[in-house]
Amino acid sequence: MLQDDQKPKLSPVQVLRCTSPGCKAWVREEMASGKDMSCPLCNGAMIRSFKHLPELITKIKRQKKKDNGNESVTH
Repeated sequence: MLQDDQKPKLSPVQVLRCTSPGCKAWVREEMASGKDMSCPLCNGAMIRSFKHLPELITKIKRQKKKDNGNESVTH
């Protein structure tokens, strides 16, 4: 079990959740493909809601940089 200092910080995030009673699907609003999105599992209607989730970690892709004919990788 994680200790308190190892638990991720949670923050309220806007999500879209399915309105069908038997479906528990949800998606972060920032990751949704469109404004009027239907449920990817049951094609039901989606509504806005909030969930307390850990923050997303975005990774930066490495870019190759040419330096006097030598290629070097920068972060």
